[in-house]
Amino acid sequence: MADRTIQDVLSDHSNWLQNTGHGERAILINADLSNIDLRGADLRNADLRGVNLAGSNLAGADLSGANLSQSNMFDVDLQSALLKGTDLTEVDLRRANLKDADITHAEIWRTNLKGCKVEPEILHEMLGCSQP
Repeated sequence: MADRTIQDVLSDHSNWLQNTGHGERAILINADLSNIDLRGADLRNADLRGVNLAGSNLAGADLSGANLSQSNMFDVDLQSALLKGTDLTEVDLRRANLKDADITHAEIWRTNLKGCKVEPEILHEMLGCSQP
């Protein structure tokens, strides 16, 4: 991403998702995107392994199918975000806001959820538990 802005990456990714023959998949491995405003961003199927998103705003973003494994998402706002089928393996989600997030089929192996804001129903779903 050396000479490109995050807006350029998002635009190219949008074109790639629309299969227009233009654009390219967002691959931001190990990028520092801390404290960035990505509200409502469409990052479906993006490769975000090891990215630093600490303190960022991803409220309402679509991260379905994205690979966020080993990412730093400390204190991230994911309110109402779509995380369906997202790889959250070994992600630091401490103090993250997961209120109203859709985490259906997300992979959370060794994910740190300490202090995150999450409804009991969503937590049960994340852990694959049935409610009493």
